[in-house]
Amino acid sequence: MKVVFMGSAEFGLPALEMLLGRHTVAAVVSTPARPKGRGLKLFDSPVTEFARERGIDKVLTPENLLDTEFINQLVSIQADLFVVVAFRILPKDVYSIPRFGTVNIHASLLPRYRGAAPIHRAIEAGERETGVTVFRIDEGVDTGEIILQRKISINDNETTPELYERLSLMGADVLREAVDGLEGGGVSTSIQNQSEATRAPKLLRQEGHIDWKLSSAKIFNKIRAFKPFPGTYFFINGKRISIEWGESIDFQHPEGMHSLVGMRSLVGMRPGMVLAAKGDCIDVKCGDGVLRITKIKPEGRPSMDVRAFLLGHSIPEGTMLE
Repeated sequence: MKVVFMGSAEFGLPALEMLLGRHTVAAVVSTPARPKGRGLKLFDSPVTEFARERGIDKVLTPENLLDTEFINQLVSIQADLFVVVAFRILPKDVYSIPRFGTVNIHASLLPRYRGAAPIHRAIEAGERETGVTVFRIDEGVDTGEIILQRKISINDNETTPELYERLSLMGADVLREAVDGLEGGGVSTSIQNQSEATRAPKLLRQEGHIDWKLSSAKIFNKIRAFKPFPGTYFFINGKRISIEWGESIDFQHPEGMHSLVGMRSLVGMRPGMVLAAKGDCIDVKCGDGVLRITKIKPEGRPSMDVRAFLLGHSIPEGTMLE
């Protein structure tokens, strides 16, 4: 099958690798090079870099997906199928070109978590399960008919980068099965149940600021979900401290209360109040439960264990974290 691959992020590389081994990748479409770093040097997307390393002759990086020259180039390729992974929203003039249409790999069990950040949002919500969906692109955002889905469990302490890698590999495998089915004519699709749809909007930097009125379980899920961006953080004496790792402690259970460092009572303790900061952890009262912080990154300094931080800093019991 002759395929055009469209993507920009590393998430799509296993899928592109699979297609190169089984089909003819006639072209790759990605985002234009963007300036990064202090010097604002231009960098290609991971997909563009990968395609050029693999010797793909036609790599297109249009600014405007409705550009007439770009669309004419796509039409001239006479591809059987377009495959989209972690790319931009395609106009109908583009996704309707190939004879088998255009399919997308989405990192959720659609219709749940439609949008730009399905992996982050699933972890943030404390989901125990997610997966990948291969579906036909239509005029909506992640609303098209489902070709194939596969489920995967989310581990208790799993972070976004870890789940991202697993779903990336799974996506390539599910895509292989879906493309084979399309080529062989053995695919039946299903319509998404709109009543079950949920959103996964793009992450905003300010979301990483911890609201201590949330439960410790919800804060821990944010720590897992918001790696590497936007991270989770709080302020102490006006200085920003990023939380690299921690754990949720349920003080309503005897074993949870027993594990707290140096605390006799939680009466009068407010969310954001330091219960204790000694040894290798900082225990902070939350709206429900306690967050035990074990690894941090002070502003302008490298990541470190709390034990190392406390060797040079004193955080008295009762200190309010902002």
